[in-house]
Amino acid sequence: MRSNNDGADRPLQHRARRRESIEGTPMTPATVAPALDGPSPIAGELTALAVGDRRHTERVEAAVDDDDRIAVRTAPSVADAFPELDDVDCFVGSYPPENGTGLIERVTEGAIDLPVVLLVDEGATIGDEVRAHGWLDWVDRAAAIEDGERLRRRIRSLVERRRLAGLTRRSLAGIELAGDAIAIVAPDGTVQFANRGFAMQFGYSRDDLAGRSWRTLFTDDSVDRLETAAVPTVADGWRWTGSCTGRRNSGVTFPVRVRLGGPEDGGLVFVVEPVETDAEREGGAGDSS
Repeated sequence: MRSNNDGADRPLQHRARRRESIEGTPMTPATVAPALDGPSPIAGELTALAVGDRRHTERVEAAVDDDDRIAVRTAPSVADAFPELDDVDCFVGSYPPENGTGLIERVTEGAIDLPVVLLVDEGATIGDEVRAHGWLDWVDRAAAIEDGERLRRRIRSLVERRRLAGLTRRSLAGIELAGDAIAIVAPDGTVQFANRGFAMQFGYSRDDLAGRSWRTLFTDDSVDRLETAAVPTVADGWRWTGSCTGRRNSGVTFPVRVRLGGPEDGGLVFVVEPVETDAEREGGAGDSS
């Protein structure tokens, strides 16, 4: 992600002039961070395990044959496949279930947490106990046989959603362990997630911060500065860094350095670092003498 440190050098001159008009400060190339390009962490190759008789597995293989990103393995039953599930991303089964595969039974028992895509016969109704599986999708069997892209799309979508959920959990765990005070703000301006450091910084419990407007965490002047300079910068795809004044739950204000970024959906990510005041520095120097 690109960076704006109270105004940043842009590749387009009209953008640079816009930043100067907002901040009134000179821009230097050193403040620009390169854009991060690379493969999506949730896309890429995946392995689907077709569980069922030979007729079913051959249909699945034929349907996904044109997609180099999906590798298909087959097994007559879940029990036969269990020793080699480490690299499997999803199951592809039938509904109504074939006798002996064990797939639907294990889904309803909660013994399978991998995504499951079902080829469903026309007129069949999937039971609520099967629908309760957290990662389930289905496609009409005849339609999938006629147009393999329907099945391929369901497989890719379900697996990528599962990977995204895992990536989100790991990311939030990393944020929690980070030394920085970090909060994630939804597009409507309310705090969705704050790590322990951020909550402590502002004197709230994490539960009390959830759903609170980020504007209540700063003085009016700082809110105005963030809304007129920082938020538009982030909306343009840049990071913004600047000085603000935070307001704790007690009403006490304190100087902070704010780094602001955000995803494309309009949300914001705040990284807040307290700034030591002159009095605090003098007090620290007195204690050490």
